[in-house]
Amino acid sequence: MGPLWLDVEGYEIDAEERELLQHPTVGGLILFARNYHDSKQLAALTASIRKAAGRPILIGVDQEGGRVQRFRDEFTLIPPAQAYAEMDNGLELAKTAGWLLCSELVAHDIDLTFAPVLDNGFDCKAIGNRAFGDDINTIVKYSTAFMKGMKSAGTSTTGKHFPGHGGVIADSHLETPYDHRDNIFELDMAIFKAQIDAGILDAMMPAHVIYPEYDASPASGSSYWLKDVLRKQLNFNGLVFSDDLSMEGATIMGGPAERSQQALDAGCDMVLMCNNRKSAVEVLDNLAIQTVEKANSLLKTQHFDRKTLLSTKEWKTANEIVTRAYDRWKK
Repeated sequence: MGPLWLDVEGYEIDAEERELLQHPTVGGLILFARNYHDSKQLAALTASIRKAAGRPILIGVDQEGGRVQRFRDEFTLIPPAQAYAEMDNGLELAKTAGWLLCSELVAHDIDLTFAPVLDNGFDCKAIGNRAFGDDINTIVKYSTAFMKGMKSAGTSTTGKHFPGHGGVIADSHLETPYDHRDNIFELDMAIFKAQIDAGILDAMMPAHVIYPEYDASPASGSSYWLKDVLRKQLNFNGLVFSDDLSMEGATIMGGPAERSQQALDAGCDMVLMCNNRKSAVEVLDNLAIQTVEKANSLLKTQHFDRKTLLSTKEWKTANEIVTRAYDRWKK
């Protein structure tokens, strides 16, 4: 697989997108709400993506629960991460929700969701109730349960947004946030360290945040954070994704091709360039063709369709439990 993740415009792929998917630099495709009409259509879309690529390719989505759930109708609605610590059966619920969310993705031939959020606290505009808590122990406890559920569905886990996006108010979708704290290691990053040490993280996604007390570049384009800290100090050997390099927080690194190259040079294995076809083509035209060997490890390990999944007692029970929790949270 190549290092670049793209997106597609609608419910079906067009001729240009088929051609792009065949480019050897492309290794993944991320889906959005605009790509989803119903379950049958989604299954047909993922099948057409794999056929067009003609080789193994990762298909992913941001499907966390709460406000970040791209597929909703005909999918189980999942509570936001904050909900689990506030419910009596929170640990079991988190594990069940992780399994249910990912099983429903696998049933549509989707390999992974970029989850979970391991950021500390609810104040950041980009994070809010996507966080599992506002202290290290709570976040580690409930995110571990959620990831165990994800893994039992045959999917991988991606911790985000390393080394921690929770200490800023600004939204990196809209600007480049600056976190001026000098205790990021003791606070936010301790969560990521704990999950790396536990061996439960398969991949990592760094933040488009600058931590000026440590380095002048956003973590997503910083060899200090990705090579010196993540790889050497924390001994993380999984795959590193950039966050979407079309986000405003990444533009400080230059044009689309420059951003992508800086992220790869800094230590990202795969980079995302979404929601801007012109930028994606520019990256394709400028990145050297390379292979990301370990990307194959993130392909889903279970294979079943939606009809099969929905007929199981496990799905029926999980759907009932999680739906009831979602309804309680809404109230």
